[in-house]
Amino acid sequence: MALIMEFLTHNFITLIILLSLTVTILVNRRLAVPATAYFAVGIFTLFLILAVDTLGFQLEQGNVLTFSPDRQYTLRIFLTAVSYVLHPLIIMILSFIVIPGKKYLFLFAIPAVLNAAVYLSTCFGDSAAEMIDSSSRWHTSIIGMSVYYTEIFYLFLLTLFSIIYFKRNELKRSVIVFFIVIQFILVNVLESFNILEGYTNAIMAMGMLEYYFYLSVIYQHEMQAALARKEFIITKNKLSLLRTQMHPHFIINALSIIRSLVKRDTPRAVESIDNFADYLKVHIQAIQTDEMIDFEQELRHVNAYLLLVQADRSRSIEMKYELETTDFCLPPLSLEPIIENAVKYGTGNDNGVISISTRKTENAVQILVADNGTGDPEQKQKPDSTGIGISNTRQRLAMQCGGTLTTQQTNEGMFVTITIPQEKKT
Repeated sequence: MALIMEFLTHNFITLIILLSLTVTILVNRRLAVPATAYFAVGIFTLFLILAVDTLGFQLEQGNVLTFSPDRQYTLRIFLTAVSYVLHPLIIMILSFIVIPGKKYLFLFAIPAVLNAAVYLSTCFGDSAAEMIDSSSRWHTSIIGMSVYYTEIFYLFLLTLFSIIYFKRNELKRSVIVFFIVIQFILVNVLESFNILEGYTNAIMAMGMLEYYFYLSVIYQHEMQAALARKEFIITKNKLSLLRTQMHPHFIINALSIIRSLVKRDTPRAVESIDNFADYLKVHIQAIQTDEMIDFEQELRHVNAYLLLVQADRSRSIEMKYELETTDFCLPPLSLEPIIENAVKYGTGNDNGVISISTRKTENAVQILVADNGTGDPEQKQKPDSTGIGISNTRQRLAMQCGGTLTTQQTNEGMFVTITIPQEKKT
């Protein structure tokens, strides 16, 4: 129990930092922060260092742990060797976290492996690296300095990548890595001059915590940016696909009308070709942009379509307008597919009536299209219909302006309501 208390009191700050890092990793486990496994290994390694250092200190003091001189000598040699093996591993692990790509990490591990070989050899009676004299003073040879050489190598590696990140304009990453290096160097210099003592482990833990917080924030930001870019690309592709689907649909319908006229009414066919050219020009302009257009411009598209339809009809289609407002915008080709469905499925074989009305609500503008037919454009379409007009329009409204499209079939006909959200003017 006394040993545990000594462990907690001598390493309180470091343990608090490690606990904070552990809790943060657990809280963010669903974020899949890069190099999380390396942080876990670093926490475990540093915890081992704390335990080994505490045991070594207690053996030296002889207050809690007491052994025979020979056994105490052997344990102190062993614990010191293990401590010198583990200390460079923390900086190595942090280097692995910082280094982009994992292809050549085994090369960077060579100094730590060589250092481990030098110090572990002391556990088998080799005193080339270190020894304790009769006065209990440590003596370290040039070979035994490998722990410092190894730490210097990894600090140099971190500094190098800080410079690399700076040249890549990754300034935030460069600054945080350089700051961690400065912390390691500063604490070692201060301890070597006996200004500070016992802060190396705490600084190691702090370095890992700092870089984990950096990765958490930057990773979230990069993921959000990547998702936003992906959603934007998907939306653009969907819009392009939807417009591409509609384009041949309208052309085929118009050409079918003109083809039927050529056989029986050449003058009207020529007139229809002129109307089709005007219609096609407007239509192509509309599908080449994702920008919203004026409602009045959309009405011109509708009129161009109706001229082509009426050229092939022995009856006329009556259009009624009750426009409370026309001062708003909507995605191009939002109204025309609704009118087309009303003509094809809502007016039947007899003369039909189609009404278009607009009204303003508190936060939106509504367009209401009604016909006097009984056909459902989404469920009772003809076999040769592409079936994409209403569906595509609903999707484009949702993607481009957050609008909605609803349909309602009654005994009096089909009612379609388009709602376009409007920003309040202050």
